[in-house]
Amino acid sequence: MTIKMRMSKIFQKTMLLNFILFGVISCSLSFMSALTLHNHMVDEYISKGKAIAGSIASLSVEILLNRDSSTIQSMIDQFRASDGAAYVYVQDANGDIISHTFVPCVPAVLASSNIHPESMSIRELDIPEFGDVIDITKPILAGMAGYVHVGMDKGIINKYVWIAIAKLQVVMFFIFWGSVFILYIMVKKILEPLNQLTEYAKKLSDHDFTADIKITSNDEIGLLARTMKNMAGELTTLISGLERAVGNATSELQDTLTYMEVIMDNLADGLLVVDVKGRITLTNPALGELFGMNGRELKGKDIKELFSNEMTDLYHLVRGCEHEVYSTEITLPDRRTVKAVATPIHKWESEDSYNICLGAVILVRDITYEKEVDNLKTDFISTVSHELRTPMTSILGFAKIIKKKLEKSVFPLCEAPDKKTQRSISQVQDNIGIIVSEGQRLTDLINDVLDIAKMESGKIDWKKGPVEIGEVINTSVQTTMPLWQPKGLRMVVDIEDGFPVIYGDRDRVLQVMVNLVSNAVKFTDSGVITCTARYHADEIMVSVSDTGSGISPEDQKIIFERFKQAGDTLTGKPKGTGLGLPICKQIVDHHKGRIWVDSKRGEGSSFHFTLAIDSPGETGQVHAPVVRSCRGEMRPGSPDSPLIMVADDDPALNEFLSQVLEEEGYRVITVSNGQEAVETAKIRMPQLITMDLKMPVMNGDQAIRALRMDPSTRHIPVIVISALAEGQKAGGDAALIKPIDEKRLVETIHGLLQEDLMMTDPCMVLGQEQNPPVESLLVMCPGKINYCPPTDLWNRVTSGFKGTIFITAELSASLDLNRLSQIPDVQIVILPEN
Repeated sequence: MTIKMRMSKIFQKTMLLNFILFGVISCSLSFMSALTLHNHMVDEYISKGKAIAGSIASLSVEILLNRDSSTIQSMIDQFRASDGAAYVYVQDANGDIISHTFVPCVPAVLASSNIHPESMSIRELDIPEFGDVIDITKPILAGMAGYVHVGMDKGIINKYVWIAIAKLQVVMFFIFWGSVFILYIMVKKILEPLNQLTEYAKKLSDHDFTADIKITSNDEIGLLARTMKNMAGELTTLISGLERAVGNATSELQDTLTYMEVIMDNLADGLLVVDVKGRITLTNPALGELFGMNGRELKGKDIKELFSNEMTDLYHLVRGCEHEVYSTEITLPDRRTVKAVATPIHKWESEDSYNICLGAVILVRDITYEKEVDNLKTDFISTVSHELRTPMTSILGFAKIIKKKLEKSVFPLCEAPDKKTQRSISQVQDNIGIIVSEGQRLTDLINDVLDIAKMESGKIDWKKGPVEIGEVINTSVQTTMPLWQPKGLRMVVDIEDGFPVIYGDRDRVLQVMVNLVSNAVKFTDSGVITCTARYHADEIMVSVSDTGSGISPEDQKIIFERFKQAGDTLTGKPKGTGLGLPICKQIVDHHKGRIWVDSKRGEGSSFHFTLAIDSPGETGQVHAPVVRSCRGEMRPGSPDSPLIMVADDDPALNEFLSQVLEEEGYRVITVSNGQEAVETAKIRMPQLITMDLKMPVMNGDQAIRALRMDPSTRHIPVIVISALAEGQKAGGDAALIKPIDEKRLVETIHGLLQEDLMMTDPCMVLGQEQNPPVESLLVMCPGKINYCPPTDLWNRVTSGFKGTIFITAELSASLDLNRLSQIPDVQIVILPEN
């Protein structure tokens, strides 16, 4: 049935085409034939009319001259019988009709017509009684004898034309149906092999490759049949191979999927896969255990319905598929901490086309144990560093005392020493100098370790305020001048115009710059060091470039890790502790920036870091005043000397402080814990107390609070001496950080006791001369006070200022007191609030 339908449609289309073709041919042929026949008959009738008119005109001359109308009438009646002649009439010279063939009368159109052509004329007229006629007028003797009119009937012409068209259409009709019959026979002959090919193709589509087709012709259809048979054979071979390959691939895929499912189910980390719409598509049992969702169906649920905001925010970070990996730490209700790491899922259409984002995969790991270990490590580092500061104070202190006593009391006694003795004295001086310098270097290392530990534990105080990057860069260049100037290096500073003021910890940013410039100087023997600063919409970028030895690609991956340095630190001499760059990274991370390095071996290095242009925030709490005052002279051992109590649990430090203070003429008593300090202070009423913070029985800060609560002891000045930089928060009147410089200690004591002694060094006050912090400065520094704006402090210090700096408690919160206190020959007095 399907084949017959297909035959019928092909035949119908072919017949329709044939009908249209024959219709066009028939109409065109009929039109051309009718037009040709019509024109031919019109020409023939005109010729016939002319002949009739000429014959009558030649015979009528004499008759018209004799006025014999009857003869003329009989003559024209003969021509009336001619085929096609509609009428004949003769006019005299005056235009009167003398003879005619009209019955019963001459038509009005012709009777009123009075034309006198000089020669034969032809015109077409529409006469109501005769229809369309061709009127032929012949003058007789040039019109002198009259005129002959012959009318030829055009209706006969049209009749003959239509008869001819009808006959032609009959002929075309038979020709058309004859061609249809022939076409039917031909289409049938063509369709039979096509039907066989159709049946064969249908069997092939049903995967029946054993079917056969019986077409043996050598035409195109036979060639197509043989080609299809060959294709069927090749398809049979290919499909058999494909079936085997698909079977093998399916088996391997099933094994792989099973293997992957086993791996995911046995992962110790939680696995969460989310699509671009936020729906969960895959999880594993470890995820359910971490978040307490065992047994719950998570697939297809929205991530916001099941997980905390931290997980949702992490998903939104990677949903943009920007090839970034994000991580965050999440605290679970059962005091566990997990780390979630999210990466986008990409699908590339092709190598040159864009990628399609399919969602995100999040791995969640339980890091509770690691966090505890990290906290223990941080506490251990902090404790060890604190404990190291105390013996370092004793070592440095006693070394300085020994050096001082040797230079003051022992070496002068050696009058005119021989060369051997002189050499020994020189060696002793050099050795003691090495002890002091190495002790200071070890102190710097301890400070770095404490800094990195505090930053990682989040216990460091950040002093947020406006930061001018140009001032920071220039200060760092001036600070490091003693390093790069002796090496003959050229320093270039390039700061973009109109640089914005950012908000952050100015001293910490300065610490980053000083560290990067110092590193550039260390690894550059000659050439240029360039400091550049640029800004964009929401961040600034600072770069420090050098022309030094460069860093290998392997070392670039580890230099921001703690205690890691470029090069082999076992075979080569390390240049530092390996903590500078990690500290820089912690500082930059805190300011919402990033730090990285571009370097090629032998071509130099470029360190870059960015800082967010943040908004103004809290500038930090005001620290308790740290007071360091000047040194004076006093007779030791005087009965009326002030009594000073030293409270520290380290006997060596107590001995050191006792020697320093007794040499200055003070009386000293020592205690080993806070409770003993409170009880002794009530009984002995010392004029001043030095207090360590970390002590047994009662801490130093607790002891200070107890002293302040007792009316009898609240007036006693307390100097906090601690290994912690937070000593100024303990509530004392002043704070010193271990290791202690005995000169600063003595000057601080003199300042707190307000002894009538004047400064021996220059004084500089942070503030305006019109509004001095305290009036007592005029007594302590008569005629030597220089006022300095806070923004210009580091410029003055790095330019070589030596003396005492007075800082109010309010301004102290925005300065790096640790770093400032480590500058040689600079004493700091932080004035308490009024």
